[in-house]
This record gives sequence, C-alpha cells and structure tokens, in this order.
Amino acid sequence: MTTGDPGESTAVQTVETPITRLDGVMNHLRALRTLLSWDGVGVLIDEGPHAVVTVLLQGDEVVSALRFCLSAAESVDALRLYNEGVVTPMELRCWQGHELEAEQIRNLADLTAVWRASCGQRKEQTEQDWRRFFGRLETNTLTKGRAAGITADTRHQVLLDAHGRCMFDGCGADLTKDPVSGKRGNYGALAHNVASSERGTRGTLYLSGGLSNDPKNILLLCDTHHRLVDAIAKADYPAAVLSEMRRRFCGEATALLDTLALTPVPAFCVAWPVHQQRISPPSSEQISRALKPMRARVHGMLRTVNDNDAALRSLDGPALWTAMPAIVDRTSNEILQQAHGTGYRAALFAMGRMPSLIALGAKLGNKCEITPMLQYREKGLWFWPLNEPRGEFFTIQGVDQLSASGSEVCLLLGLTAIPPAMRLTAKSLGRAVSVVARPDCEGNGALGHPDDGALFRQRIQELLHELRDAHGVRRVHVLPCASNAACLFFGQSFDSYHPELVVYDFATDRGHMVPTLRIANVQNEAKVTAVGCTGELSST
Repeated sequence: MTTGDPGESTAVQTVETPITRLDGVMNHLRALRTLLSWDGVGVLIDEGPHAVVTVLLQGDEVVSALRFCLSAAESVDALRLYNEGVVTPMELRCWQGHELEAEQIRNLADLTAVWRASCGQRKEQTEQDWRRFFGRLETNTLTKGRAAGITADTRHQVLLDAHGRCMFDGCGADLTKDPVSGKRGNYGALAHNVASSERGTRGTLYLSGGLSNDPKNILLLCDTHHRLVDAIAKADYPAAVLSEMRRRFCGEATALLDTLALTPVPAFCVAWPVHQQRISPPSSEQISRALKPMRARVHGMLRTVNDNDAALRSLDGPALWTAMPAIVDRTSNEILQQAHGTGYRAALFAMGRMPSLIALGAKLGNKCEITPMLQYREKGLWFWPLNEPRGEFFTIQGVDQLSASGSEVCLLLGLTAIPPAMRLTAKSLGRAVSVVARPDCEGNGALGHPDDGALFRQRIQELLHELRDAHGVRRVHVLPCASNAACLFFGQSFDSYHPELVVYDFATDRGHMVPTLRIANVQNEAKVTAVGCTGELSST
C-alpha cells in the first residue's frame, strides 16, 4: 500500500522514513488511535536482519506497520506505548531464510502473509527480553557457538510428538528400531527449525538462543533427511518450511491415530467414467476425513468394485444406457456380498453419471447402512464441507397443486442448480414437483453432511409414498442436477410401494434432457432397465 492519503500513511507508517524521536512515536500513536484499533503488537524481522518492522494486529492480521530508529531503552518505551491496553503478549517473529523488500513492508496484505508464514519462528517477549533484543540490534553482531543444549524433557516431548517417526514430508520412517540389527531404541536425529547457533544453518539473531530448547522448534528426522536439510539442500529448507512440515506431520499423525477410536467399516469405490473422463479414487487421507462424521474409519484397504476400464469409457449415448443396467446389477451385488460380514454397514465412494448413481442407490436399498460419500467439486476432493448437519437444506414444492387426474408426474431434483434444459424438459412433461436446495445452500455441497443425507433419503421416501398413495401417481420422471452423494441417497429412497422412476440425463447438446434408465419394483426388488433416448415412453 503506497498512498498520499495522510490517514493511510499513518496506518502504514513504513511508507515514510523511520521515526527517530520518542515524541514522534507519541504523535503517531495519537493519530493512529483515531483511525483504528488493535489487539496485538509484534515485531517482525527478516534474515540478517535487514528489516525490523513493528506491526499492530487484529487477531493475526496486520492492520498497521511502522518503523522507528531509537535507542534500546527508548525502543522498549515505544513498544510499551503501542501495547497499552493490549492483553496479548507481544511477540517477536523472524522470516528466516528470506529478506523483506521495500514494497512488502509498505503493504499490509504482504506483511500479514509474512507474519502468518513466520508463526513457527516466534517467541513471546517480556520487557526484559525486549531490552536484550534491542541491545543486540545496537551491537549488530552475531554470537558465536550454540545456545544451551536440548534437555531430556525436550527430547522426550519431541519423540512423543513424532510418535517415533521421521517428520520429513513423505518419509515417516520408524526411528525406534535399528534397521540393521533390529534393536529397539531412539535412532532419530533432532533438527532445529531455527538453529541453536545464530551463525548456523537457519540461525537467527536473538531467536536462536530463545528457541533452542523449545520442542515446537525441533523435528525428529532420520539420518538421510537430517543431512538433507542441514547440509546438502539447506537453502531449500528455511525455518518456515520446516516448521510447517512439523505442524503438518503432527496434525496428520494425530488425525490418523484418533481414528483408532472409531468403528472400522469397509469402504467401496465405484469409479464410473463421466463423459469418458477418468475418476480418481480417494486417497487414504480423504477417506479418513470423509468417514470421520460417521464416527468410523476404514477397515483394511479401499475396495474398488468397478474401475475405469476402457470398454466402459468407450460407451456413450444409447450404448452406455443399454449396458448400464447390467453394470449396476453386478456392482450392487458385489458391494452387498462384501458388506454382508459387517452387517451391511459401509462407506461408498461412487462417481458416475447421475442416472447411474440413482440406479445404484436404488439397487442397494434403504434397509442397509451403506452411506454414500460426497465428491466435493469446490475442492476436488472426497470431503464433507460441514462439521455438523444443517437439517433440511431443501424445500419440496408443487405437491399440493397436483390435479386429481394423471398417473405421471415430473420431479425436478435441483440441488446443485436448475439449468434451462431442466426447466424446458419439465415444462414439456407437465405436472411438476420440485425438490430444490434452499438459496443459501445451493451447490455441490448442498448435502454437506452424511446425517443430512439420511434425512434427505427419508423425506424423499415420504414424498414418493405420498405421490402414489394420495395422488395416484404410477410413474415419476426424475430430472436430476445434484451431487454424487445426493443422487445415491435419492436412489436409496426407492421402495417397494413407490411409483416407477424414469431418470433423465442431459443431452449431448445440453439443450434438453432425455430419459435413460427406468427403476421399477419387480417382486419386491428394484429392477433397472434401459430407456430409449428418444423421449418416448410407453404408458403405464
């Protein structure tokens, strides 16, 4: 931020030369208090340091930045003035391995990004700490040698945090066992994010000593990765990279271990291609995260039931829908057979064309506990966007306006959107009922929690029953535009007393929708058959 506006240049004092008198600090502070408020004060330095910037914060957002060039004693007095009324302890942070450029210190967004990136190289400071820090700045010299050694308590804490594994990204080697002799022990190396020596790799003025025995500043590494970060490629691994690596390792390890308290369930993957495009199966991390709202974890490995074989990818149009009933039958039978041993409680990661997913859900039924998982388009991951169910995220419209005559009805399932092709097709079919997402929920994540899926399935069951029982409907034309999970839950709602479903898909030109699959109850079993894509259906 560079501007001639006096108010903005007060908030971003770094566009000016540093303040050189304490009364200048007081004048700046008086002007600043008329513009904004803050709940934190910190000092940010870079490698060297080549820049020392005082920042005022709201949470972890920098709302003001300034520089002063005062004696050590007056620098402490200046910080005390800016910190008056603030209860959060003042912090010193270092952007180790980087140098702040002139444009960065004049831009609050850039400073906020650097402040956050430096969260692993920080120390809360007392007044005496600040006196030592500014005193060191005055001498502008680095100390020689290492700071105090790592204590036994710190070593023990780092070993616990690492669970005896190498913390380097993608390694995770077991460091509690000698790979040659098999003898048990601690065979890891301790590596500092901020070096314990100011002159060492990743050394930092003043912080090196203060963080040398802090467990959060130390990683457990195997010998290979210890040599990598300290000698062979040390320029590639500044302190911020290592601290983020440590944070990520601890978070992922804790999340994985927490799943041990969860109920193990099998997880099935059905990856039917969409317009000849391959579908990626979920990673182990995505599976764990998707199952967490169910208080479950995966039992064994992900079981792929139907993959992206070349024959299936080569099909489209009428040929695809002609082949699909047999594929749905085979896939559903295999899932049910494999889930038998766990009481039909399982997780289903399934992707494909919407009619195929609705048909698969109908074949699996609603008497088992096979829960569909969401492929969340906004993040491109298998992921539930909500930590808690939101309840009825949809509305059902048009049932009370159905006329007494007519055995067919059109059902718009518009949770992701209601495209013009859907409206046009519904208009041509007539007698429409709509199941649409609330305006604040519409999108791929409208059904954002598995508990909401169960509620949705129940309400669709009730709706289909009401259509047949109260309105004499024998056939429902389903026009879907919904997520993979919503389609599966919708299909699971189909029951023996319900009307026949004719499920539509978008035509190639997307100007209209065409019927693809028919789902009917035959001897108390959901029967899936293909429908010619001409738009013509025989009467019931």
